[in-house]
Amino acid sequence: MMKRIIQLTTIICFTLVTAVTVHAQDGFFSNAKTLAKGTGAIGLQPVFLTNQNDMMFIVRGAYGIQNGLTGHLKLGVFDNETYFGGHLETDINRNSDSDVDVAVLAGVYSYGDLGLKLGLNLSTDFEPVSIYSGVNYQPLFANETIHSVLIPIGFDIHLENGIDLMLEGNIPVNDDASYLESITFGTRIYLN
Repeated sequence: MMKRIIQLTTIICFTLVTAVTVHAQDGFFSNAKTLAKGTGAIGLQPVFLTNQNDMMFIVRGAYGIQNGLTGHLKLGVFDNETYFGGHLETDINRNSDSDVDVAVLAGVYSYGDLGLKLGLNLSTDFEPVSIYSGVNYQPLFANETIHSVLIPIGFDIHLENGIDLMLEGNIPVNDDASYLESITFGTRIYLN
């Protein structure tokens, strides 16, 4: 366990030191399943912002607050700016027999200005792969409010050793969201 913590700390420090300045966007980076109570995970997420021809890195943490409710924190440090955000995600069809998982999420983020993150996440499993999509609304309260609406489309590959590999594309729905068009990939490592 100590070796794993040292490896994660090294990766996180490298990620934070090598990040560059961009407009921030973190997508869903997850299927619609919430973590079980007491389960933690850490994620590393490089993001390629295609319209800006730039990239950033985000380090993410998640914790199962209770069954059906997960808290998420995200941190990105760029040159002399910091992106920080957090949201809660709850599944809304936990007791359903449906093959489609549904979760809603709401939170805040800061990147110079304050913003909100509101989303609906849908996913289904084809073991060992989860496919997900939904709607992600991210208003940013700058001089004028920017109303970004994105459609994330992604998949998780669940490996047997407590690691997920992810790939996600974020497609802008409106003009305000075009600067957030992105391709992101990364990994989530479960800590228990």
